[in-house]
Amino acid sequence: MQQLKLIKYISNIFLAKTIMKTIRTVLIIQTVFCLVACNTNNRKNQEQEPTQAAVSNTPSKSFEENKNSLLNKTPLTKEQFASWLPETMLGLPLTSSTINLLPGVGSCTANYNQGNTRIRIMIIDGAGEKGANGVAPYRASSTLNINDKGAWGSTKTETVNGLKAKVSSLEEDRLNASMFYNERFAVDIKLNELTRESLDQIVQELKLEKLRELERQ
Repeated sequence: MQQLKLIKYISNIFLAKTIMKTIRTVLIIQTVFCLVACNTNNRKNQEQEPTQAAVSNTPSKSFEENKNSLLNKTPLTKEQFASWLPETMLGLPLTSSTINLLPGVGSCTANYNQGNTRIRIMIIDGAGEKGANGVAPYRASSTLNINDKGAWGSTKTETVNGLKAKVSSLEEDRLNASMFYNERFAVDIKLNELTRESLDQIVQELKLEKLRELERQ
């Protein structure tokens, strides 16, 4: 029993560090994104008439408006996330889950495993100051059309079950996808030994619309 508690404790510490690392990375990306946007707008302001400059600021205003709208919202509770969390995914059983591990950040991480076939789902709730900072880059990337290739694999902007997503096909039969749902929830999906076609079914089985219903309660 003591050994199991120790393993769970170490696992939670590792997951907390992973989430914190994700949020720190997110903040760095957000800063870079804002700097690039500011520099782009400054160049446009020098080249265009004043009336045209106002139009170039529209994406930044929309970005800030989204963030501001999330600041005063309350993250989903542990009970709300638990009521949404699917018990199986593509027939794979839920083997572990962690909800709202860090104070002030609504989050849910779930693992579905059977042999080498693995699905890892992570949801970050954008509600509150920490959550809004955490999901900002997801919103930013949702406005881009990406098509990158390299020795590591490829990353493309695709439609997954009707939602715009950034999909990365990696070596060793690994597939990652990320999206920004309902202007609030960052969704990360990591697959091992599963095909691209399985992504659509996974997003369908996630029933993200239930998260939208929960936030209204």
